[in-house]
Amino acid sequence: MTVRSFIALPIPKDTANELGDVAAKMSYQDKSGAVRWVDQENYHITLAFLGEQEEDELEILAEKLDQFLIEPEFAGVFSHLSPFPETRPKLLAAMLEKSDAVRRVHQQVISGIKAADMLYDKRKFFPHVTLGRYRHSKKPFTGSIPMNATYECRFEEVVLYESVLTSSGAEYEPIYRYPLDEFDPEQHG
Repeated sequence: MTVRSFIALPIPKDTANELGDVAAKMSYQDKSGAVRWVDQENYHITLAFLGEQEEDELEILAEKLDQFLIEPEFAGVFSHLSPFPETRPKLLAAMLEKSDAVRRVHQQVISGIKAADMLYDKRKFFPHVTLGRYRHSKKPFTGSIPMNATYECRFEEVVLYESVLTSSGAEYEPIYRYPLDEFDPEQHG
């Protein structure tokens, strides 16, 4: 059986609440319904989208990620909210500053995927949280996007998720969790 899956950094609840409050204000201004807003419980930063994968392949990947993920927990800063990508935007997103730690975690995830000999979406990595997706109707989003919004958080785990598509949108179920604060650098040489 195949599982639609991805690897991500979940957003801590307090930061998700702050981002959700901002999204709710923007949603209130979205009188034309130009944006489909994401439930804040689904906020995450995708490190790699895997698509449909066999369950046994995901088990192999889980073991590889356990070997390759060696970054301790780290702080992150969402520096601004923005339509994304800049040319022909598809999303309204909170953009995470690309720190050395987030780059390392992303590279460790990619190394684990490659070691598992698994296919994945190789798009360029832009760490962000999707707050809403444009519906691509003729009605534009007419609300304002706060320009000076800065949010700090701590990333404490990486999660391999199953993405279940439902009539009301995708639901994300954790398959494997990798706490970032439990790594002993001595063990990973």
